Amino acid sequence: MTEMEMLRNAGTIEKYGRGQPVFSQYDPGNEMYVVLKGTFGVYINTFTGFTSRVAGITQGSFFGEMAVIDGSPRSASIVSEDEEAFAVKIGKDNFKVLLEKAPNITSSIMITLRNRATATAEAVKKAGKEAPELPAVLSAEECKDANCILCNLTTLAAHIRKMNTILVSEDKPPEPDSAAPAEETSKEPESQDAITLLPEGYKKFNITDKKNNNNTFRVMAVVCPYCRKSLKAYVPIYGCLGEKRETLDGRVIYGNLDILLYTNTICPNCNYSDTYMEYSAPRDASVPPKYEGNQFENAEKFTGYISTLNRTVDEAILSYYLSIDCLKRTSANPLKFANAWIRLYWLYNDRGSNDFAKQAAKNARYYYGKYSEQSGGSMSVDDKLRLGAILGEMSVVLGDYETAFKFYTTNTNIGKGSKNELYQDSIKRCKEIKKLI
Repeated sequence: MTEMEMLRNAGTIEKYGRGQPVFSQYDPGNEMYVVLKGTFGVYINTFTGFTSRVAGITQGSFFGEMAVIDGSPRSASIVSEDEEAFAVKIGKDNFKVLLEKAPNITSSIMITLRNRATATAEAVKKAGKEAPELPAVLSAEECKDANCILCNLTTLAAHIRKMNTILVSEDKPPEPDSAAPAEETSKEPESQDAITLLPEGYKKFNITDKKNNNNTFRVMAVVCPYCRKSLKAYVPIYGCLGEKRETLDGRVIYGNLDILLYTNTICPNCNYSDTYMEYSAPRDASVPPKYEGNQFENAEKFTGYISTLNRTVDEAILSYYLSIDCLKRTSANPLKFANAWIRLYWLYNDRGSNDFAKQAAKNARYYYGKYSEQSGGSMSVDDKLRLGAILGEMSVVLGDYETAFKFYTTNTNIGKGSKNELYQDSIKRCKEIKKLI
């Protein structure tokens, strides 16, 4: 029996249509997949919190192996890109059989993990952090049975996970920074409907998302990263969101759903608010929660206020202010602050609230600038271009055309030779902004 025949017999053959997701980033999983026909796109969440295609997987290649090896959540979203695509879904028991009887497949998986471990170590070093040494593991040829191979694969997988944790690890929450832009102050509510986290002068828009339908979401059982209690999160299915376009200020717009309204998840137990990406499958129960009970100001005012589906613009805006309030207590990561502020900018800008939009843009530029200082050296060319464009557009909003011109000029130097459309867009914006200086 050939290895391809063994593959077909080792699991079930699954058929997928164009845009149909196989699984999404952060999903739990116990199966790996081998592509028989078609192309599957690999999507990961970018620093802005939206998804970006990073690779395509074609016939004979595999994906999802990490979840089978160590039971960890999915590290990327996989979506079919053909009208008819087929993959063999292989569970853990049959995976062990393949490791023992399909040496070419086993060797390929081992080499893939070794290369991934090396690449992750380089990313850790570029970020200015210390990368642990690669553990000593046997090659597939040196192992005598499937258990030995799986043990070595698990060691590699654990090492990769450890380095990924180092990459995203944070220090203690920052002390107040006198150089930071002033954020909106809040006052006691004037009426029963007012929420104190909203800025002074805020008036409700009373607009509900009309595009939403349940087919664009999946329900995911998650655990709050701070009180460790379970909840349900509604996560958008990116293969079902319709036509996609991106703007220079980093926003991603889909045809079937205003995803901007649904970025955040709020824990009903402690009212911690953050992007749904920050919620996870159950973590190590031996690690105590960072917070117990309700630790956030004005939390009682959010009970029943945030609906998950058919969310209003006001609920989305409130969720971002609540995120910022929570982040002040829990995070030293300027990117998280930046992503919350820029979403407030987009929402206010859509509604024509220019004063609030400019204040949000000012804060977004400040925190993205901090993020650039910390992470610029370790970012990909594409992400550098995306970040430069965001900083440039925020500067335009603030009327700071000279700074905007500098950001876009930097982009034209970074992007030479890149196929990213932002390179050409940056050249065009340089010419447009130069006329305003």
